[in-house]
Amino acid sequence: METTLKHFINALFILVFLAGSAVALGNKPEHDMDDHEKASIARIGDLIHESVVDGYMLAYHILDLRDQKTDGMDKASMDRTYAMTNENIDKPHHLMLYIMDKNHKLILKGEVGFLIKDPEGNSQKIKGIYMDRGFGATADMKNKGLYTIKTKAIIKGKELLDKFEYEME
Repeated sequence: METTLKHFINALFILVFLAGSAVALGNKPEHDMDDHEKASIARIGDLIHESVVDGYMLAYHILDLRDQKTDGMDKASMDRTYAMTNENIDKPHHLMLYIMDKNHKLILKGEVGFLIKDPEGNSQKIKGIYMDRGFGATADMKNKGLYTIKTKAIIKGKELLDKFEYEME
């Protein structure tokens, strides 16, 4: 009886240790990922701002098209990429807005518009188009300084307004 009790206690200790290790490591199978984690996979550009407006989560990303990598591309692809990323490109920045509802479901339908004011006070009014599970637009943010970005999104008949500042370095 005493040997059986020792084996039971040892087995219980090992089981608790292994279960604790799995929780501490945060190992979750892909099918256990929540929608918020899935939504953040494969977003375009660098995250520059997040906010919550009327229960909707807004995540803004920016990508400088002039910084595209050409490693491993064939010559035709490199030529197209160079033409797109030339220093003289009028609107070299790609601004993406990803929207999720309060249940962490991506919003895939709606209308989005951006009003971007540069450091000199000049404004760009740009309509976002749906792409890559978000709403994107190209903009001219070449000058260094503080930009004010206002967003208007109409989702399921509801108007969402957001505003933030972003420093281009």
